Amino acid sequence: IFQRGSTTSRILPSLAYRNNNNMLIITDTNNNNSRSSNNNMNVSSIRDFSSNSRSRPRSRTRRRLDQPQPKKKIMFQSLGCPRNFVDTEVMLGISVGEQQGSSGLELTQDVSAADYLVVNTCGFLKSARSESRSAIEELIEEKKDGSKLIVTGCMVNLHRDQILQDYPQVDSILGSGAVDKIMETIQTLDDDRNTKDNNNGEQPLIQSSRRRSFLEQGDTPRFLATPPHYAYLKIAEGCKKSCAFCIIPKIKGRLQSKPIPQVVDEYQALLEHGTVSEIILIAQDLGDFGKDLVRDDGDDESVNLANLLKALLQASSNDKHDDVWLRLLYLYPDEITPEILDIIESDQRICRYLDMPIQHSHDDMLKLMRRKTTSYDIQQTIYNLRERLPDVQIRTSLMVGFPGETEEHFEHLLNFVKEFQLENVGVFEYSDEELAYSHRLPNHVPEEIKQERYGRLMEAQLQIVQRKNEERVKTKDRLHTVIEGMQDDKIVGRYYGQCPDIDGQVIIEGSPNVNPGQRYWVE
Repeated sequence: IFQRGSTTSRILPSLAYRNNNNMLIITDTNNNNSRSSNNNMNVSSIRDFSSNSRSRPRSRTRRRLDQPQPKKKIMFQSLGCPRNFVDTEVMLGISVGEQQGSSGLELTQDVSAADYLVVNTCGFLKSARSESRSAIEELIEEKKDGSKLIVTGCMVNLHRDQILQDYPQVDSILGSGAVDKIMETIQTLDDDRNTKDNNNGEQPLIQSSRRRSFLEQGDTPRFLATPPHYAYLKIAEGCKKSCAFCIIPKIKGRLQSKPIPQVVDEYQALLEHGTVSEIILIAQDLGDFGKDLVRDDGDDESVNLANLLKALLQASSNDKHDDVWLRLLYLYPDEITPEILDIIESDQRICRYLDMPIQHSHDDMLKLMRRKTTSYDIQQTIYNLRERLPDVQIRTSLMVGFPGETEEHFEHLLNFVKEFQLENVGVFEYSDEELAYSHRLPNHVPEEIKQERYGRLMEAQLQIVQRKNEERVKTKDRLHTVIEGMQDDKIVGRYYGQCPDIDGQVIIEGSPNVNPGQRYWVE
């Protein structure tokens, strides 16, 4: 797993942690040890999963990479958010999973060895699209002759024609709502009658769907490509909000929620599948879960986040899973209801961690952004969280340089950060997206002012983080920490207040005898 720019890029399988020396720290799922390697990868570490397969024991068969394999090879690169990553896991399950048997493909990390290369793009911001384009260009440059390049993901939904125009080497375009057609796409590309080479330069194969985003069903194959101790559980796709700066509804389409029984089945399957001890609930907005399933007359309001959490906790109420971490990722301030707080407060299995996007603190900006909360609402939510959950760790995202933001508006935001001292803050410069409502607003902020405000806000947050860490050292704070792997010759982990790939890490000094995926108390 490695960071590039504003998004997370992963060449699967992702049980390899790349440190700054580009060494691979490989987690062996059989003995929970870590080892370093420059060249080899334990392909069998990827875990086959679907909610209907939880009673099937995990295969312990190990495949040696130096043995000739009759299967063709496929490589995946996943860009962007965890929801995109789950889509990549679905494509892995369909193309490489045990269900495919002898007709399945072999997974590789070697671009030059792959017969098929799949890049799952991100198209949310200009910076993300630039990164996606760079990934496509790198694969075109490095792939072997005759291999097939398939481009899928969010960028495809809005910029398909541009991709085809700029990259004639792309063999197929796969809409993000059609990721379940990955094997159908590969089989069609394998048919000589349908290749570009034999069709006199005909357009690449385009696979699309009426859906703009994919939401797997309970029997959808999925390979878990996260490290063995945690997994994502996508409970909804799409978005029903209309924030002025955001184009996600245009990319992903309308809100689609899974039925509660299906989510519970998947949750239980993850827990029973083997080594998963942390499950991260993901959606564009967890608080909107179920709102698309409520009857028009409003009589049935039982499908909501609160009832989902109750069902999940009930489903894992035995002693076997009493130490699971259930993490909520992305919950708007106006949707952190008293009932939600009651549930979190009543059960330690729900991490005292909330990713609560605020974007700004000034009412003028919040109104222009078409946010539903006021500055007062946000402040009261933080007060309530800290009163009810004294150990809560709050993450938020803030935006500088939105059209119309004055120095007075920014100073309000800066003072807000200094006053409330949130544990984790991500700051973004406003990205002017042509399809967003905010593109048409007047008084756009010059780039140099955006950058200057970004720097000042980040510096203020850095000082807050340093003070909080110094206080932890002073009080000899003890954190229950899950071991992640090695980085710069140091053992690193996370405590409950740190989400993988998003927040910081706990760096452990010395050389304690610890196992990846297990939790230890760290002073």
